Amino acid sequence: MSRSAYIRLGGGIDLVTPPDQLSPGAALSCINYECPVSGGYRRIDGYSQVGDPVPGEGPTLGVATFADNIYAVRKDSGANAATLYRYNADSNAWEVTGAVHPGRHEFDEGNAYATEAGRALYGVGGGKPFELSLDGNFTLLTNAPSGANMIALHRNHLFLGFEQGSLQFSGIGDPANWDAATGGAGEIGVGQTLTGLLRGTGGVLHVLCRDSIKTLRFNSAEESALETTVPTTGARKHSAQSLISPYFINERGITNLSASDQFGDFTALQPGKPVEPLFMGDGLANRVTASSTSKRKAQYRVWFDNKTGMYLSPTGITVVQFPHQVEVAHTGELSNGEEQLLFGDSDGNVYRLDHGDEFAGQPIRAYLTLAFNDLQSPSMRKRFRRAFWDIRSGTQATISIQPDYDYGRTETMRPRREFIDYLLGGGLWGVSNWNEFVWSVPVLGQEAMEVAGTGTAINFAIYSESAGIAHEILGYDVHFDLRRQRRG
Repeated sequence: MSRSAYIRLGGGIDLVTPPDQLSPGAALSCINYECPVSGGYRRIDGYSQVGDPVPGEGPTLGVATFADNIYAVRKDSGANAATLYRYNADSNAWEVTGAVHPGRHEFDEGNAYATEAGRALYGVGGGKPFELSLDGNFTLLTNAPSGANMIALHRNHLFLGFEQGSLQFSGIGDPANWDAATGGAGEIGVGQTLTGLLRGTGGVLHVLCRDSIKTLRFNSAEESALETTVPTTGARKHSAQSLISPYFINERGITNLSASDQFGDFTALQPGKPVEPLFMGDGLANRVTASSTSKRKAQYRVWFDNKTGMYLSPTGITVVQFPHQVEVAHTGELSNGEEQLLFGDSDGNVYRLDHGDEFAGQPIRAYLTLAFNDLQSPSMRKRFRRAFWDIRSGTQATISIQPDYDYGRTETMRPRREFIDYLLGGGLWGVSNWNEFVWSVPVLGQEAMEVAGTGTAINFAIYSESAGIAHEILGYDVHFDLRRQRRG
């Protein structure tokens, strides 16, 4: 009897659920695809290089977007010092902004003053912190303590975090005032190794430690309380980001600190559980180099020291692999509201992420291995005939798809790989912009492929290597005939 079944794709990688119990739309492996909130799998966007390498030596020590400008920090050649540079797009050159400490830099943006003109970028990298105003004026905060590795602007105070366990703050409305007697500055002892500072909902500051998560409720030096929110788990350095609620990496992987129903309480959740095996033992937990978010795509992103990373969205987790090592990253916003994502690599370069269709001139290799699908009859053998793929894109591209049967059992004949060419980019009359779509071309491709083979279950491995506009694979319709029950 001839039958068909449509499978909607999505869910990301799942390394925990047994293969025969996985949702057929989930992935066994996934590199350089992402999980859009609308479902399916989308090959990730590329990134483009910003100018030439930043002057100096060693890796990029910090990147930031502020006031429509791109800033970067790099160690000076042959000296125990570093420089903050601003990229000048007109001259394609990095221009000196100020001298800073030669350590990895963290940034925070906000307004500690009474007017909009007071908005500034604050940074610190193991030395004195600095303030960068909207007009580009660089000020080293010489009265501030030296040696901080973390920074946050909270409740009109500038907070500095010291890895040894000290949290110090400036006077209210004056990041340059660090006089405890007259300016309202002060210090809070955390009692553990600090790994990050992150503003949270409800006007709190999350203080992330190596072995616990604490919450600071702060109005002034006299009205403050540091509470232990999660006593049993901590956060790794450079992993904390806010995407409505805080996300970070602990020993079990990606963790979310969610506000509970009772005001002021927070609960640690484990949205990264499907990929938890990658973090166990000597896994990825201790190899974090940088993290950021994409609010436009509702993604938390984290990178490791082996040129890989993970993208987590509400619909799933995927792995990315770049040809360049991500050392620092930053999420910023331009004056027109456009999101700008930056990262710096181990060779002193700066890149604009999600910008372009290549990895800075190199093609994007993407792999996707879908879960096996027994079509709700695990003991029934089927004769598979063809599959029709729903693909959405904006360019001509080629992807290769190879089916497999019976959970990869070696006695099953190895099927051949099929190449699918498609040209998409059609638009809707009165909706799409003229000259931005291809006339008479569909907005959704339904591409057929032969999948002749017999087994109780089928899955597909998908590969692409291109520099074109990203494609989306939304689902497939598989046609098959029922044969007989599996025999022992």
